[in-house]
Amino acid sequence: MEEESEKRKGRRVVSSAFRPEAAPDGTVQPEARGGGGKKGFASIAQSDTFSFMAAVGGWRGIFEAVGPSAIFLILFICTHKLSIAVVCSIGISLFFIAWRFIMREKMRSAIVGLILSAIYLGAAVISHSARNYYLPAFILDFCAVIIFLITLLCRFPILGILVEFFHTPPKNGLRAWAKEWNGDKPLHKAYMRATWVWVALFSIRLVIEVPFYFADNIDVLGTLHLVLGIPLYAVTVWACWMIISPQIKRIDRLRKYGR
Repeated sequence: MEEESEKRKGRRVVSSAFRPEAAPDGTVQPEARGGGGKKGFASIAQSDTFSFMAAVGGWRGIFEAVGPSAIFLILFICTHKLSIAVVCSIGISLFFIAWRFIMREKMRSAIVGLILSAIYLGAAVISHSARNYYLPAFILDFCAVIIFLITLLCRFPILGILVEFFHTPPKNGLRAWAKEWNGDKPLHKAYMRATWVWVALFSIRLVIEVPFYFADNIDVLGTLHLVLGIPLYAVTVWACWMIISPQIKRIDRLRKYGR
């Protein structure tokens, strides 16, 4: 009884140490998690429960991700003026940065949003075509599919690399680190399956959106870009959590209890 009580206590400690803490705006704060350094999906994978809002960065994260694209689409449909859509879209990105600066919050996500907006808007302005606003996203998705497929063919799934780098940082050299997690068959299988899920995400976007790009149907293309953005991303992260989380927890139990 005493031994079982100690084990239960240990499980509670591990669980609380790996549970992401949410900031007031709903974003996950990865610092100070019993070992530190766990970030992004690595922290989500170790959570006991899944939060869609935490996965997308809360309402603030949704607005910062969707806002520029939504403003661009709405204004272009309403005015058919590329210049107006471009100026207002970049303006909303600058607003998010200014707001975080005033509130003394971390500006990383807002800056990333501004950079992406600048790339998308730059493609539209240079080509004088609103549909090319979406071209960089297609290129990024296509490159991601190729890279992810290469890692799958090499039996060295990229999702395993990204998660394990923060879950179990390499201490005894990259070769030993890679052999440790890639040699665990259930864990390796989980990372392979989760990587395929991301390949499916990028492929779905390309297959559905690209035909409307060539048809020059901005209304439908822009709407699909929004629908297949944050919502599909959140579902993908959830699916990966379902696949990977049990194996992450199994490994943590093995390291703590030896079984």
